[in-house]
Order: sequence, then structure tokens, then C-alpha cells
Amino acid sequence: MDMHQTAADLLTAIWRGIPNNYKSRYRRNIWQQFEDNVRSSAYTSNLGKFVSTLCWKLQAQIGGKDSADVERILNGGHDRALLKLLREETTLLVLMVRVANQERQEAWRNRQAERERMEAEMADPLFGLPKGED
Repeated sequence: MDMHQTAADLLTAIWRGIPNNYKSRYRRNIWQQFEDNVRSSAYTSNLGKFVSTLCWKLQAQIGGKDSADVERILNGGHDRALLKLLREETTLLVLMVRVANQERQEAWRNRQAERERMEAEMADPLFGLPKGED
């Protein structure tokens, strides 16, 4: 896997762990705040310390599938390369996270709209009957 994508995956897991009320409280500048905290937290030689510091600063708790992904990245042996990317290409990496997040939200909205359309269709009293010919 590409190092940029690995770094973005790590940041995505942390982003998803930030509480919604925190994101809501800082909604006007949350992405800038996220970028600034990523950059400043990356000034360490240990990727685990980076994750711990960033999570502490953003009140993030990594859980579920994200936890396994982060563990895989932390055990990947690429601390120096990833930390260098996180320091030097922070803006690009945060943009990757932001775009992926927007795509995920859009896909969720599309699934919700489809689900609502199906529920409305099934609620029709004539559901399942053949449609009349015009």
C-alpha cells in the first residue's frame, strides 16, 4: 500500500474517533484544527506516541474496525516514513481524509434515500400487485 494512503487511513481512523460534539463545537475550523494538531503531534520519533498525543488533543477514541487498522499500521515498521509524511505533507493528507469522509457521507445519504424509497414503496397498499397497462 502507498505510504500516503497508509497515513491517510491512520488519520481517518483518528478522525472517526473524534466525538461528534467536539466536531460540532469547532465546526467552523475543525479541519484546520485537525491539520494543525496532526502537524504538531508528528514531531516525535514514535508513531504510537503520535497517535496517543493526537487522540488526547482531539479527545478521540479509536474503536471497532478502526482499532485493528491502526494496530496494523503501528506494527508496520514504517514509523519514520509515516511521521515524515505527516509533518511535511499534512495538508495533502488531511485533504485526502476530508474527501474520503465526504464520499462516505454521500454514499450513506444515497443508501438512506434508497431505503426510504423502498419503505415508501412497500407502504403502498397496492405493493406487489401488477402495475396497470396504459
